[in-house]
Amino acid sequence: MKKILSALCSVLMLSSVLVSFSGCDSTDSKNENDADVANATESVKFAAGLKMGWNLGNTLDATDANDLESETSWGQPKATKELIEFVKKSGFTSIRIPVSWGNHTDKDFNIDKDWMKRVTEVVDYAIDAGLYVIINSHHDCDFYYPTEERFEKGEKYIKTVWAQIAENFKDYDEKLVFESMNEPRLKDTPKEWWFQNGDIDGLISIRCINKYNQAFVDTVRASGGNNATRYLMVPSNAASPENTLNSSFELPTDTANRLMVSVHAYKPYDFAMNAAEGYKDWDGSKIGELSFMDQLNDKFIKNGYGVVIGEYGATNKGNLDARVAWAKDFTGKAASLGISCFVWDNGGTETGDENFGLINRDTLSLYYPELTNQMINCYK
Repeated sequence: MKKILSALCSVLMLSSVLVSFSGCDSTDSKNENDADVANATESVKFAAGLKMGWNLGNTLDATDANDLESETSWGQPKATKELIEFVKKSGFTSIRIPVSWGNHTDKDFNIDKDWMKRVTEVVDYAIDAGLYVIINSHHDCDFYYPTEERFEKGEKYIKTVWAQIAENFKDYDEKLVFESMNEPRLKDTPKEWWFQNGDIDGLISIRCINKYNQAFVDTVRASGGNNATRYLMVPSNAASPENTLNSSFELPTDTANRLMVSVHAYKPYDFAMNAAEGYKDWDGSKIGELSFMDQLNDKFIKNGYGVVIGEYGATNKGNLDARVAWAKDFTGKAASLGISCFVWDNGGTETGDENFGLINRDTLSLYYPELTNQMINCYK
């Protein structure tokens, strides 16, 4: 009953907080913004405060090896303190550090000690630099596959791995956020990324993910220390906005009431991802395809749950000016709703699919300063 009353109260209070995030062209005073944000529920306020984040992609999430060499196996250099400090210097306020754990565990899902030590080292770089940090379980979908047949194994994996992660980081303060899973989905099937509304396999997968998220929350909360009140992020199937908005997706029960919703949004798809058959110009005519943010606002933010776009970006199609214009519209809309964004950076700078490079990790410089600065400026 307290949760219901709290959610109803938040609907009334949030009409003012949403005004405080007016995007790239904001002229509101800082004091007015601070007063409005103070009225938000804790989850909404915290999620909005993450602001503009950067993903350390294709690094600790690489899966081509099961030792420390995996960090560079997808072509990126080893993460350094200097790199993370450059992320902060560039204007980012948060960092998402994707981590694959499954290839660093034994048959009982015990995490290799050297791998845990290395992940901790990189997290410490970010904390010391003054960044908010998100760590997750990335590219581990085979371990938490969302079907009834494989659910028992997946639940064991979630509980065992997150118990160890939670224990390792239990003394870190709330600047460290845990995210349960990355894009859990029906991998290697025709329904991996999309399925018809009402599809029984898709609905079952979402319901399995609901249970995985509950196991994650319960495991972290039971571990003690600062994990009792740490902010936690949870996704739906494939972390897609559509599946997050599906009526079958339910947030876990959380004694601390500090949950945030995690979505990924490379949208509009034909501009942001589809290099072969999509389009590369952006004049704002497709901005209606960003209305999913309004729906997320209605379903979650207005009911007291923060929303974070943990991955987004537009692949390089030799269209920098268009990408900058898109970034202003996309990021500005997110900021206006109090939704923080984390741009995906996998280091790729060629023209075509999956080229989201923004930071040159060898020279510690920006490939496209105007694009990066546009994203960051939307939160100022």
